[in-house]
Amino acid sequence: MAVMDTSVLVAVINSHEPGHISSFNWFSNILSTGVAVSAPVILLAETAAAISRGQNDPERAYRAIRLLTETDYIMWYPVNQALAFRSAEIAADYKIRGCDAIFVALAEQLGEELVTLDNEQLTRSTAVISARRP
Repeated sequence: MAVMDTSVLVAVINSHEPGHISSFNWFSNILSTGVAVSAPVILLAETAAAISRGQNDPERAYRAIRLLTETDYIMWYPVNQALAFRSAEIAADYKIRGCDAIFVALAEQLGEELVTLDNEQLTRSTAVISARRP
């Protein structure tokens, strides 16, 4: 399994996003294996914001979130106190943005790689975890 960053999911959903083809292909391959990807629950809010703000389409954001919550191809993880504290340490030590640090901390906790299109998150997280592009 892998932890999927919001940047990848948004690129899967929006064909105009940079990295759409590689993200779509990676996610399609994951789905074909029947293995779920992992994500913190904040992926929902980040995805809704990216779709609603980026496309000025709140209704499309709602549809995407409904789809995400009704499927079993994403294993959702809460942001509990332990994950929040570790995320704060990662954010401080590696200068990774707050929400991005949550994805890194989750990947570390689960022993999974992080799949992201975010250059900063990708390069700075490799001191802690294995990370790659889709």
